[in-house]
Amino acid sequence: MKKRISLLLSVWLAVSSALCGCNMVLQKNEKIQESSTDLATASEETEIQGVKKAEEQDISQVHLRDKDLLYSKEDETNVTTMYLTVSRGNDAENTNHSWEEINSYSVFDYEEMGVPRYQVAALLQVGDENGPVAGEVGYGETVPNATVQIRGQSSSKNPQKNYKIKLKENKGSWEGQQTIALNKHMSEGLRFRNKLCYDLLKGIPQIMSLRTRFVHLYVKDTTSGKDAFEDYGLYTQVEQLNKTALEAHGLQKNGQLYKVNYFEFYRYEDTIMTEDTPGFDLSKFEERLEIKGDHDHTKLIQMLDDLNNYSIPVSDVLKQHFDEENLLYWMAFQILVGNSDTQSRNCYLYSPTNSPIWYILPWDNDGSFFNTEWALKKIQIVEAGR
Repeated sequence: MKKRISLLLSVWLAVSSALCGCNMVLQKNEKIQESSTDLATASEETEIQGVKKAEEQDISQVHLRDKDLLYSKEDETNVTTMYLTVSRGNDAENTNHSWEEINSYSVFDYEEMGVPRYQVAALLQVGDENGPVAGEVGYGETVPNATVQIRGQSSSKNPQKNYKIKLKENKGSWEGQQTIALNKHMSEGLRFRNKLCYDLLKGIPQIMSLRTRFVHLYVKDTTSGKDAFEDYGLYTQVEQLNKTALEAHGLQKNGQLYKVNYFEFYRYEDTIMTEDTPGFDLSKFEERLEIKGDHDHTKLIQMLDDLNNYSIPVSDVLKQHFDEENLLYWMAFQILVGNSDTQSRNCYLYSPTNSPIWYILPWDNDGSFFNTEWALKKIQIVEAGR
């Protein structure tokens, strides 16, 4: 009986709505006819044109896609010339140091000393082999517009250092970038493996690449009284992966972004926690994941909880927390180029706002294409031992 009453009520409501709608239309038509017969005729002849609208997408179902337009004008073989004049700065900026100090310490030395990496003040000028060029960063300037420090981890032990040049606020940018990473790749014989990989990644839509350039670097060290530029040779510049880069590549700059320093996707309860949790230690957190985006770690913790919960099938975890397409293409690329130095570092984790999905972004590919070089070195060592 109740079902029947419900059914009758539903029918009654539907009929009432329809009649109401018809009544309103009839009343409107009567008013139009009373006002003007011509207007009624024109109304009858008017056609309603529909528009085709794309279906709304769930943000958690959107695949990562790079912005190809960024690379359209790149010349992979072009060499940019940079002139770097370094000088002592001040204690407030941690730049009151000499160029010799900058090149004397590794990352591990700084950790042992318990101090942040030393920096120097610098004037960065971009040009060609004849000197700085008008219209480029630093042209015509005489005072520092940047700071310089070493970058990298294990590579910081090498005699030839990698550098991070950071342009100051209101001092312009180079190719839309304020942070310029210059890598020497001293431990690999070709010196261009990292750039080669990023150039290859441009042709793989499922993985994000980064803009790269060959850079010929000249340095004038005024901290030791030198007045001429010394030739520091060829470097590879790689776009710094930060909020600016995310926005340039069409991704959300306010999402979660972590640089993987040493991280094997365990739960790490004593380290990976929200920043309002008692006992949170930023330095310990960043030993594993360096925070480059939003500081809300709730989404990261949820992913790690589920990933380390063996009662949840791994297939469900992948669907809920990762873009499987991005993950598979990233793994396939690393296998094909033989980049073995990505098992617990040398990549980024990115997740856009309002999405539970995580994407892996490549970083530091200089461990690629090494099998032949290692084989050759092994042969040389064996032959020398004979």
